[in-house]
This record gives sequence, C-alpha cells and structure tokens, in this order.
Amino acid sequence: MKNTQRKECVRGIAVRVVTALVLLAVLGGVLTGCGRRQTTPALTMNSEVITVASAENGNGMSQDALSNLANSIQASKDAYTIRTQLVAALNGYDMTAADFDDDNLPAAQPEKAPEFALTVFKANGITTYDSANSMTVADVQTLVNCFKTPVSTEKAGGFLFTILHWIALGFEWMINTLGFGNFILGTVFFAIAVEILLLPLAFYQQKNSIRQAKLRPKEMAIRKKYAGRNDQKTMQDMNQEIQEMYTNEGYNPATSGCLPLLVSLPIVMALYYIVIDPLKYMMSCPAEAASALNTFATAPRAAGGMGLELQARNGTIEILSVLRDSGLDSLNGLKDFAFFTNSESVMNTLKEIIGAHEIPDFSLFGANFGLTPSFSNLANRAWILLLLPVLTFLVYFFSMKLTHKFSPQPMTTADDKATGCSNTIMDVSMPLMSAVLTFWVPGAVGLYWAIKSVVSTFKSWIMSKVMPLPQFTEADYKAAEKELAGKDKNKPKRVDYSGTPGFRSLHHIDDDEYEDKNKDDRAAAKKAKQPYREDDEPAAKAPAAEEQPAAKKDSKTASLVEGVTLKEDKPADTQPDNKDGSQ
Repeated sequence: MKNTQRKECVRGIAVRVVTALVLLAVLGGVLTGCGRRQTTPALTMNSEVITVASAENGNGMSQDALSNLANSIQASKDAYTIRTQLVAALNGYDMTAADFDDDNLPAAQPEKAPEFALTVFKANGITTYDSANSMTVADVQTLVNCFKTPVSTEKAGGFLFTILHWIALGFEWMINTLGFGNFILGTVFFAIAVEILLLPLAFYQQKNSIRQAKLRPKEMAIRKKYAGRNDQKTMQDMNQEIQEMYTNEGYNPATSGCLPLLVSLPIVMALYYIVIDPLKYMMSCPAEAASALNTFATAPRAAGGMGLELQARNGTIEILSVLRDSGLDSLNGLKDFAFFTNSESVMNTLKEIIGAHEIPDFSLFGANFGLTPSFSNLANRAWILLLLPVLTFLVYFFSMKLTHKFSPQPMTTADDKATGCSNTIMDVSMPLMSAVLTFWVPGAVGLYWAIKSVVSTFKSWIMSKVMPLPQFTEADYKAAEKELAGKDKNKPKRVDYSGTPGFRSLHHIDDDEYEDKNKDDRAAAKKAKQPYREDDEPAAKAPAAEEQPAAKKDSKTASLVEGVTLKEDKPADTQPDNKDGSQ
C-alpha cells in the first residue's frame, strides 16, 4: 500500500513539475528568446558600390576580386561578425588580436586597415583574397560600404501597434503624473489600473469559486464513499463520479480554470512589450529606427558603437536608462556609424523623438532598474538588482499561500497522497521558476511582476470579503452523505456472480450491474452435473397410450432420487430372463 502511494506521489510530482517547466520555458522563450538573437538588419550586399571602384579612387584590387571577396563574406555563416571586424579594421583596430579589449581600446591605427582586414579574413576562413596583398584602405572602405543598409524612419502602424501605443500613453501619464517621473512608482499605479480593468474577470472567477465551494459537501461525500481504496480503478471511478456531479450541478472546472488564463496571458504579453520597449510604444519611434538604435548600442566601440551588453536586444528600456545618465550626446557617434547608409538621418530622428519626451527615472534605492540583474554589472549599486530574484520568489510564494486561503482548493483524501505531494512541489517550483525569469529581463520588468503579484493577491483578499465563500457545518456534510446514500439505493442491485462459472475478475468489483453473457454456459454446466435419466433422451415418437402411466411413474421416481448416484445399467444381452420369458 505504501509503495503504491509513493509511486503515485512521485508520478504526480513529475507530471506537474514537467508541465510547469514546459510552460515557463515557453513563456520565457516568447518573452526573451527573440531578444537574445541578433536584431540588426540582414546583411545584404550592394554590388553597385563595387562597380565604381577603380584605381582612380585609390583601390588596389580589381572589381572582380572585390566582388568575389564580398560574395564569400556574404555566404559565410559569420557574415555579421566579419562585417563588424572589417569596420573596426577601417577604424584602425584589430579585433582578432588575442589581447584585444573593447573596453580599453589602444590608439587607433587607420593606416593599417588593409593589414587588419587580412587578419580578419584569415581568422574567419575567407580564402578568396588572391590579390588582397595589393589591398588598400580604399578597398576596405569599398567592402564596408557595399554592406551598408538603409533604415526607414517612417512611423510604425497597424492595429496591434495602435492598441499597445494607447496603453503605453496611459502608462506614460501615470509615470509622469502619479509617479512624479519615476518609472517604478508609475509601475505600481499601472499594475493597480490593470487589476481594476480586470475586475469583471475577477467577479467571474469569484462566482465560480463560490459555485465550486457549494459543491464541497457533495464532493466530500463521494470521496468518503471511496475512502480506504487507492487502486487506479477506484480513483478513476471516484473522479468520474465527481465530474458527473459537477456536470449535473452546472459547474465546469475546465472553463473556470482555462478562461482566466486565456484572457490574462495576452494582457501579460502586451504589458511586457510595453514595459520592455518604451521607445517604440510609448514614444512612438519608428520600428526600424528603434532596431537601428539597438544595433548601434550593442556594436563594439571599435566598430563605432556604444559597446553595451544588453540582455533584451529587442527592447529599449536599457538603452533609455543609459541615455538618461549619459545624455543624448551619446548618440553623436551614430552620425558616422558605418552600418547604415543614412546614419545621420537616423541619429536626427532619434534625438528628435527622445528629446520630445522625458526619459523616465528607472532608479530605485540608487540602483538603475533599467538594467538586467547580472554579476558582471555591479557598478552604481547595481548589486541591488541581484536581490530581485529573491524578492520575486518570496512574493510569489506567499502570494500563492494567501491565494489558497481565499479560494476553494481541490478536495483530497488521506489516501490521495499524489495530489498533496504535487501541490506542495508546485507551491515551490512555480515561484522558483518566476525568480529565474527575472535574470532574463531588466529589473523594472521583474519588479513589475512582483508588484502585480502583490496587487493581485490584495484584490483576491478584497473579493473574498465582498463575495465570501460559503461555510459548512458537520450537519451539512452528513446531509450530503445521506443524499448520496439515497441515490445509491435507487440504483439497480449489483449481481453477485462469485463462485459461478464465467465470473469476471475481481478487478470489476466496483462495476455496476452488467449483462450476464455466460448464462448459457452455466446452464449447460449445471445440466451436465445432473444424473443421467432416460427421459432426457428425445423420443423418436410419442409413447403409446398404455405406456404413458409407466413413463410418468419413472419421471416421478427420477425426481425423488435426483442427486443420488444410481447403479449403472447392465447391457441388455447379460440380463437374466424373467419367469415369463420376456426380456
């Protein structure tokens, strides 16, 4: 019995933990997976740049050699890296050197650009540079120019963007007005506003919770009926009876549990993108310009970028937090950024958009919550961000505990060990995985999740006071048991076929009455046990009138001696003749 319970417990824990890990992995991948890949424009080649290359412009390589070299770079799996290193070589830096440190750049040597470019080709396996020995600075410039891409500065549009933009404007108003320009304080009011907007869903959930709580006595009566047996068949019958009771009472647990999730998940996703990318949704920056800013911010300093290590490449909250401290002059390097054909136009657009809005203050307790928690980023009290995972775990853990008290929980019996064990594991694993997610996003996002959890728990407490769950006495539970017993009496009696041929396995001891398919076999077996009687033989013809009384007499005699073993009749040819000579 204990081994069975232990196996059920382990199985229940494994299923729930794996389910939680899969769901959180999918959510984390959706939220941050795209931020981890390179978001710069695709590396495309403009062959027209090469067609104008000539010795008159200072080129030492022929157009065919430059074209072959450019095609090899574009076909390489490390095309973006090669382009970045070529830009650095043009600026006078060798990024392939073993002692290269982008944070401590040596003195630039632009005259060595051809030499540095050759080392880039060798390091990345580019072999089509036969005439590269005659490469000049103009040739390196030509290769860099042929990979430049234009950036559109047209504002984004579309139905989804419009919705997120209007939500973001409300968020910005809360930050500037209610939060006095502080992003974190504005987040608190934003979380409260979201919960207020979701009040209709909260009322729906509470009504379903009350409906479920009203069925508690009946559910307990059903569970008590099956108490003491924990085999798989019994558990299936018990769950089936509970589900039938739910259906008859008009309660659907699946709808009550899935509908709030289906409604809240898109809202969480929308709010995530608003918080992670305020430049695009709050300041209405063109999508390609925002992406170009990410490219410029994450490009190495040797290649003319800002050299920032951003966790969320698709977001701009980290960049805005840096620009608030360093000022818009940090964007001046974008004017000559060698990745885009219209870098100066992009710089002017970004300065105009950001300058028209007040960059929020992402700091709290002296730490910049626009940054991502990281052990490598501990300057300016950023170590406080490392406390966020601990805070998130504690908030979610106690929020789940309190929420359990405010809402009805699935009933369990003493024999249902798997449910109890798995619920305990889920109470720990879910907050733990939520804490892990805070390492993937900026601190402001992680703090928003924690604040939203607190506000949601407080809302659940208020709902439990406004619409309290029903309470039951011992008499209510006994009444439910009596009602269930009355229904069981009205059911057809179970047929006990134990000890009879064709009896089914005891595995079906809890089955309702079933059709007796072995009735004919049992009748034949019973007849076979009866003693042999002559009148059992089918008569070839009807007996004569004078023989009928004797037949009746023999039948009556046979019935009196039924069940008694008779002597075997002797063969007819060995029987002695009667006195009258008849056989």
